[in-house]
Amino acid sequence: DRTEWKPCKQWYQRRVRGRRKRTQKQEAPSTLSLSSSLPPLQSLVMSSLRVLLLSIFALIVLVSCTQSSNLVAHNRGDYLGWEEIVQSGNLDESILTTITFYLKHRDVEEMKEMVKAVSYPKSQSYGKYLSREEVAKFVSQPQDVIEKVLSWIYQKGVPQENVELLHTKDVIKVRNLTPSMIESMMSVPLVLYKHNTKHITLARSPYHYILPDEISQHVDLVRGVSDFPIISSRNRPSHYVNSKAKLVEQDAEKMKTKASLPPPYISMAQGVDKSILVTFIPSCHNANVSFTLPPCSDFPPAVDLVQQLAVPFYNTDTDVFFQTSMPECFITEGTPVWCTLTLDVDNYLPLNYSLNLIYTDSSQSPLAQWGYAVVASPMQIPQTVKALYNIPEGYRVTNFSFTQSVAEFEQQYYSEDDLYLFFSEMGLPTDTIVDIVGPNLLPIGIEANLDIQYIMGIGVGVETVFWSIAANSTAEIDDILSWAVAISNTANPPIVNSLSYGMTEGNVDTYLGNGYLKRSDQEFMKLALMGITIIIADGDDGASDLGGPPMGTSTCKPLHADWPSQSPYVTSVGATMVTPFAEPICYLNTYEGGINCEHNPLGEIPTSMESGLFWTTGGGYSNTSTPLDFQVNISKTYLSKLQQIGAMPPAGYFNPNGRPYPDIATVGHNLYITYNGSWMPVDGTSASAPIFGGIVSLLNDIRLNANKPPLGFLNPLIYAIYNEYPEAYNDVVYGNNRCGGVGDFPECCPYGYTAVPGWDAITGVGTPNFEVLSRVILRY
Repeated sequence: DRTEWKPCKQWYQRRVRGRRKRTQKQEAPSTLSLSSSLPPLQSLVMSSLRVLLLSIFALIVLVSCTQSSNLVAHNRGDYLGWEEIVQSGNLDESILTTITFYLKHRDVEEMKEMVKAVSYPKSQSYGKYLSREEVAKFVSQPQDVIEKVLSWIYQKGVPQENVELLHTKDVIKVRNLTPSMIESMMSVPLVLYKHNTKHITLARSPYHYILPDEISQHVDLVRGVSDFPIISSRNRPSHYVNSKAKLVEQDAEKMKTKASLPPPYISMAQGVDKSILVTFIPSCHNANVSFTLPPCSDFPPAVDLVQQLAVPFYNTDTDVFFQTSMPECFITEGTPVWCTLTLDVDNYLPLNYSLNLIYTDSSQSPLAQWGYAVVASPMQIPQTVKALYNIPEGYRVTNFSFTQSVAEFEQQYYSEDDLYLFFSEMGLPTDTIVDIVGPNLLPIGIEANLDIQYIMGIGVGVETVFWSIAANSTAEIDDILSWAVAISNTANPPIVNSLSYGMTEGNVDTYLGNGYLKRSDQEFMKLALMGITIIIADGDDGASDLGGPPMGTSTCKPLHADWPSQSPYVTSVGATMVTPFAEPICYLNTYEGGINCEHNPLGEIPTSMESGLFWTTGGGYSNTSTPLDFQVNISKTYLSKLQQIGAMPPAGYFNPNGRPYPDIATVGHNLYITYNGSWMPVDGTSASAPIFGGIVSLLNDIRLNANKPPLGFLNPLIYAIYNEYPEAYNDVVYGNNRCGGVGDFPECCPYGYTAVPGWDAITGVGTPNFEVLSRVILRY
């Protein structure tokens, strides 16, 4: 029974073995019973006394074991790939662990009201943010409660030098704890685990930790005992690579068929500037896949040529794109041959792509179709982004009293050389200061390079902090709660912070620990009280955050929100792509009244598989959090519009009373970055978040130069401007986000959210019009 802690089981086993031994002695002729040598009455008394003493002793043991018998097992480690290698009681005491106690806040409802007071534009206290010291006084428990928890920790044998009460007095870090110390404090056994894909070990408990009642009433959660690091990346960049070998085994499985000559299998078809890049597995005669070059030479006839065809979905001046060419093919050990192709096309046209093979005997394979639209479009650079959002070219901040930041997890590090190359080639100033908090090592990360290049490429001249979260081991990722605590405990923190990380809302507590999501919201509130802006990328997997656990989900009902985008106290940013096909009429057939939009002015639509990309922006409704008051009517209006056009997800698919997101959007497709000295295009809401972060820094520059406070928690102001100056945003009116990806393959849910005129759950209020925003922000 895994619900019983081992020490109590051992006591029980000793008691059973002891009784058996005594029974054997009683049966032996040489054994003399004490009660048998006494008179009957005294014998009866002694027997009763012995029974009473044993009962009392058993009761004492039962009470002492009650906690352990109430242990609640979890299977986080099993789900996340952690395997037990050393059982409880056998751990080396040299294994040291840091655990963190998150003390309850004094009055969460009062915190909410104070956030409104300093963040709502119509409030008399708007912009009157709290200092770090004032936040500590406002949120922390009374000193006697803090001392009570600290005293309990010391009583467990922890040296005072290993205990740190953070500045805000609501978090206690306890370092260098041995396994026996943690078992004593948490009343759970510790086990040594090793991850099944990496050479990483750590001590954790397979049970939920247990605190004494007098301590647990003051603690929200404890990290480092029952939570397991997630070894599954969920940062946001989607980038173009020629190699798709990791898909080949899965693709080969999908090719199995009874047909003697099946069509080839297309792993990916994705648009770049004026071309489509394709990865596919050739099919051979007799339903075989090839393991030699040229393809199918081991099952002749061999592949000679490939015919590619791309047909526009909608009304254009172009009929088809057709090309016959030789593919470039590769062998990866243990997997079938896979090949790549490029087809030249016009930009912006949503295309239906297909290919077939021509063999050396002139026979041809059946046609293979890519099941989704594919579209090519030009690269985006800081200058084109600024032009899109009416930011004056050459704009550079003149107020140097504040900083902006990108937060990085998963050992994502940036290259100073790549950043210099980016600035030099883009014609941007190269003298802006970059401060590094935490490690910045090797290897270089695409995510980290993207984030810092675009927040600085838009927020030109702003001193920038590269805030890298150091993990206790190389396993730990996306500890956004730790980041938020670190920011609130910093003397002069960055006032604009962009994060491109997260996971599915419903998985947060399951994998990161009970109470993690709720406490994160409270930490975001603390930052709002300090006037700090938090900008979050809202995910690249559509309305249901598809992708599989632990970071995503594999189901469409209910639709799953993305965390922390769904928090009411962060600004969630969706992604768009630039296209002249930006109106619903562009997507109608001619007999339905559709028109050719190929030569229309450029606009924006949500990034979506159904619009021609290989990923879909997030957005939707939270299943756990509720909206702040300024979102309530906007959400009702949106749902009413969905009802009118027949696009409302049915009951049971979403929570109409949940916090709707995103709040705003910016371009997230084909952003050009430097990586290891070369240029490459990158996609994702990972690009959208730092772009918007840079825009917010420019707006802060304007306010600070006018002796106004920084923007702080943005959402109340975003929606106030939306209601009073709707021209401050570019409305995005076409698209949906029902599709995502499970594993490496596209997947579409039956329902998602649809873009409509006005606010919607794909692009929020729309994309920013800086020319208007730069004027109206001075009116608040």
